Amino acid sequence: MDIESADVIRLVEQFLKEHNLHKTLETLQDETGVTLNTVDSIDTFKDDIINGRWDLVLTNVEHANIPHAKLIDLYEQIVVELAELQDIGPARALLRQTEPMEIMRKEQPERYLKLEKLLSQSTIDSNTVSYGGTESKEARRLRIAGKLANEVSTAPPNRLLTLLGQAIKWQQETGGLVAADGVSFDLFYGRTMQPLQPSEDAMPDKPLATIKFPKKQHPNSMAFSPKSDHLATGSADGFVEIWNFTTGKLASELRYQNEGSLMMMEEAVTSLAFSHSGDLVCSGAKDGKIRIWKIKSGSCHRRLLAAHTRDVSCVCFSHDDKQILSAGHDNVLRIHGLKSGNMLKEFQGHSAPVTSAVFSHDMRLVLSTSEDGTLRIWDCGSASCLYTVAPGSENIGLSIPTASNVMAVPGSPDIFVVCTKSPSIYIVSSKGTVERVLKLKDELQCKEFLAAAVSPQGKYVLAVSDKSVLHCFCIETGQPLEECHRITDSEILGMACHPSLNVAAFFSNDRRVPIMWKK
Repeated sequence: MDIESADVIRLVEQFLKEHNLHKTLETLQDETGVTLNTVDSIDTFKDDIINGRWDLVLTNVEHANIPHAKLIDLYEQIVVELAELQDIGPARALLRQTEPMEIMRKEQPERYLKLEKLLSQSTIDSNTVSYGGTESKEARRLRIAGKLANEVSTAPPNRLLTLLGQAIKWQQETGGLVAADGVSFDLFYGRTMQPLQPSEDAMPDKPLATIKFPKKQHPNSMAFSPKSDHLATGSADGFVEIWNFTTGKLASELRYQNEGSLMMMEEAVTSLAFSHSGDLVCSGAKDGKIRIWKIKSGSCHRRLLAAHTRDVSCVCFSHDDKQILSAGHDNVLRIHGLKSGNMLKEFQGHSAPVTSAVFSHDMRLVLSTSEDGTLRIWDCGSASCLYTVAPGSENIGLSIPTASNVMAVPGSPDIFVVCTKSPSIYIVSSKGTVERVLKLKDELQCKEFLAAAVSPQGKYVLAVSDKSVLHCFCIETGQPLEECHRITDSEILGMACHPSLNVAAFFSNDRRVPIMWKK
């Protein structure tokens, strides 16, 4: 079976039309001479003409190859109806600035002048408007609809992508294409995409993918898997979804997601964390409940229904994946046994909601931040508070800013990074002393940092300012790098860094999750 090149061009033209790439479509039609005379539905197209929905009609005929005589009849009808409605501006624009009317002016000057004369009248009596001969407006619409309907056809939507999908499926079934589940495939080069590899710490500055959420949905939390190309998001409607962060698509190898059986909490998901094995993901919700899910099956492995009395602001696994550390807006931290589901330890002392919590590398300490502006360092065994640090207290006369996040530093077991709702980020030791303060040289660049994360090997702190610009600081020197990158026009609500790759993801209320990387 031979395939005509014109058919291939039409497939591309349909793709361009469906994705609103009208300028590209017009250029392709002009250069190839192949036009796309299709509409979504002929009956709908005729109905639009009969009912005078001219904006939709003009959109459909704009790139179609329709005989000039039939287009002239259509445009003339629209001009006359606009005149009848006293809508003279658009009527003149159609008459003087469109190709069919220019052809009428040259080939049928008397007919054209009648329209010009009609539009030049100071007042137009709808009773005297003529639609050609003795025809009524409705009769002429019906006749034009019949003529134009004969010039167009319909084609199934998404035809190009459907055929490509069928071709790939056939190649897979015949052994011509071998790709493991979950492995991204480069359709252009016909090969599997090479997975990202760990490299020296660097600031992610190139777009890798973008996750797009439906209307009225947006993520509240996010976490990278340490063992795969998975990124988990928790949304305001309670869903926990697993994405392939290299493509921005739902992880296709997880069949329960393809079937619509998503992991779900009763309330908004406010925190997420992967186990170190990558097999489990823990989600905390606005109602204080925690659930641990199996990634491969999507089934619930453990429920902690009374973990907190208010929002769960943070969850994380112990290094052996046997315990869950959680923090909440009820001002407390708790450690839960994963096997038993029981609460093992409780840490009390914060006077405001706890914003984050983390284990030290040796599991001897727990560190937490709070809206009360303090970092607390706890003994993990006794649950007693060893040190209380107020990193923003140097601002004498001002209220202490919220301490929004504390992070361990890979390769440096005795220091931690504390981000505050201020233009300063702090390096704090396990003894409670502030070792360094990270600030931008130009104070106008940032009034406060909205989110921060530590690079995989612990060399840099990545921080997003209130202008949604990503900055990078060297942990060893405390100095900012000169380069910075604007992430989005919306205000960033949170971010996450991959534990071993130079990949970072960001979320806001604009329903998009931009994912950046560094080669």
